[in-house]
Amino acid sequence: MKSNLQRWIHLNMAVIGGFLGGFAILNHHDLFGSAQTSNLISIAMDTAGHPDSDWLIRIIGLAVYAAALSLTVILPKYTRLPMKPFSLGVDAAAVLITGLLPSDLNDFIALYPLFFAMAIQWCSFSGADGYTASSIFSTNNLRQFITSLTEYLCSKDPKALHKGEFFGKVLAFFHIGVVISYLSCRQFGLIGAWICFLPILTGSFLVWAESNWVALKHFLGHLYIAYRRTGMVSES
Repeated sequence: MKSNLQRWIHLNMAVIGGFLGGFAILNHHDLFGSAQTSNLISIAMDTAGHPDSDWLIRIIGLAVYAAALSLTVILPKYTRLPMKPFSLGVDAAAVLITGLLPSDLNDFIALYPLFFAMAIQWCSFSGADGYTASSIFSTNNLRQFITSLTEYLCSKDPKALHKGEFFGKVLAFFHIGVVISYLSCRQFGLIGAWICFLPILTGSFLVWAESNWVALKHFLGHLYIAYRRTGMVSES
């Protein structure tokens, strides 16, 4: 049961990752706010002489992302701050800020809150079912899905099928988040980002349930016993 809960937590976070990734692409000229690959490529080209008026803004964006990655190492070492609730709190703050930013703001600056939040989420929610899977982008998840299913077709190994099913679910939930993001932005514009508060709230509940699993299990057990007793009384 707890492993199922951990799986649902990760799938929920994939919805958030897909939503915010889709939001960034839709509203900021196809810039992806969850990773730094394209930004690093642009910085390398700028270093070689490629003209780019945003080169300093790109470097600051990289610094924001790097600072968030560093925080995921520093905070567990020197504080007792639980990283999963912290990550969800950062996601909520980023969503709130993103919805309030002016529409004519430089696209890269507008992505700074998402750079920070997605880096924190990437390191705080590493996977489930014994698999490492990103909840903020899909390339490796797609690779794992395709290679696992291909392995199953070749060898009929049930472990490969289980792995393929897991990564397939992560891909599906990520892109469900993308679809919700598109529909939200089409209907509400930039404040459509606030629709993401819904999966943030469900994620917060699931993380709370995970950290209070023993107490929750006892409560549900007592609730079930009470229900059975009520049923026995009504039958008699």
